[in-house]
Amino acid sequence: MDPIHWNKLAAEPQKPRRKPLGADVRLLILQKMQGKLDLSLLFEIFAREIEKQIDVYRLVWELEGTTTLIRRGKATEHRQTFVLRFGENELGKLQYCTPYKLDKDEINLLHTYHRLFAGPLVNALEYRRVKNLALQDYLSNLGNRTSFEQDIRHAIALSERRNVGLVLLIFDLDNFKQVNDRFGHLDGDKVIRRFATILKDSVRATDRCYRLGGDEFTAILQPATAESAGKVASRIKQLMQQDQILCSLNISVSLGYSLYQKGDTSISLIDRADRQLYQHKRQVK
Repeated sequence: MDPIHWNKLAAEPQKPRRKPLGADVRLLILQKMQGKLDLSLLFEIFAREIEKQIDVYRLVWELEGTTTLIRRGKATEHRQTFVLRFGENELGKLQYCTPYKLDKDEINLLHTYHRLFAGPLVNALEYRRVKNLALQDYLSNLGNRTSFEQDIRHAIALSERRNVGLVLLIFDLDNFKQVNDRFGHLDGDKVIRRFATILKDSVRATDRCYRLGGDEFTAILQPATAESAGKVASRIKQLMQQDQILCSLNISVSLGYSLYQKGDTSISLIDRADRQLYQHKRQVK
């Protein structure tokens, strides 16, 4: 054999030897995945099983516009995308990056893994959906009070451990009661939904927004500074002035914020933001 050609072959990644996926192996894989409702854990089990048979540098799952990196290795020119299905339901797409082009046997093997994975994935997705409903405000589609109480504790813990800036913003709609009294709750609901949209549009995708009840809203900004609070307030004011419905109903907003200080609890953060909010309300009146 020509030496140059031999060196080229030696430099190419060699495919790992694959064990046949017999009935006993399939049953074992199913047993490992059954009952796992945490998506991160489920995907980790799935990826580890795949890697016993196929070299995977990078693995990406896409569902409803959201991309999740399952394996964060380098992207390669050898990419293969598969649509995951369970019955008639589509469960997103999996894209594999491998050091070599997948052959027919490897593709068939992945299809087998995907069939095993689909049932547990449906269960985990349904669990996430129900869990999110329990933490979501039905009217605004923002987080609810329970979600806020969980998240603010986690945010404080993160600030304590890593010295990450944290800002809590609290909002209260002005003239909202008059809208309910004069026009009824249907128009009041419209106001809630419009402000919720404005609030989400005024913060970063990584920030979190909540409706605590009635016309009271809050947002957790992290990482953030006092300047961050000012920017959000400015965006909200601008968007509300451009909203025809809110302007026609004479709806404005009062806000207060607090910046995390060492030793703060959720109660102390909320208390400082509340006091500032009511100062703002008195100034407006």
